[in-house]
Amino acid sequence: MKREDLKEMGLNDDQIASVMAAYGKEVNPLKEQVDSLTSERDSLKQQVTDRDGQLDDLRKSVGKNEELESKIKQLQDDNKAAATKYQNDLAAKEKSFKIEGALRDAKAKNVKAVISLIDTDKVSVKKDGTLDGLSDQLDAVKKSDGYLFDTSESQNRINIGGQFSNDDNAETGKDDIASHIAARFAKSGE
Repeated sequence: MKREDLKEMGLNDDQIASVMAAYGKEVNPLKEQVDSLTSERDSLKQQVTDRDGQLDDLRKSVGKNEELESKIKQLQDDNKAAATKYQNDLAAKEKSFKIEGALRDAKAKNVKAVISLIDTDKVSVKKDGTLDGLSDQLDAVKKSDGYLFDTSESQNRINIGGQFSNDDNAETGKDDIASHIAARFAKSGE
């Protein structure tokens, strides 16, 4: 904001002075904050440059110190071994989750019991995420221990040597049992 712009708007000198004073009160703290942050940024850049120089000096001195170099090498090897172990553990957990999911899909009543009957070392996860070597073992377990799986279709009625279902009267809408009971009550009420 410039004084000339305010004059062009038709403000007199007193009004321009008031506006510029109010503007200065708002802008000056912001300018100070920007200057402070710029100074802080430049200081941090210098610290990073100093640290980089120290690291270079340390690398040069490491070349002369075989013991320190062997420790660094050991740490690097340990880190690689830990990364490999982590990847293997992650793959094993993924395989386990996929096997458990497949057993749930196969309607296993107790997943842990069925897993104990499967040789999970012979099961592998393909690149597309499917399991290889599980279906044959799963079929064998279903044949030998079928009770571990929910293979029954929902049975709505029980038939123990007699007719306990009223399905035969579905067309008429009449329930024989209820009809007999109603008839008995009717006779006893007469």
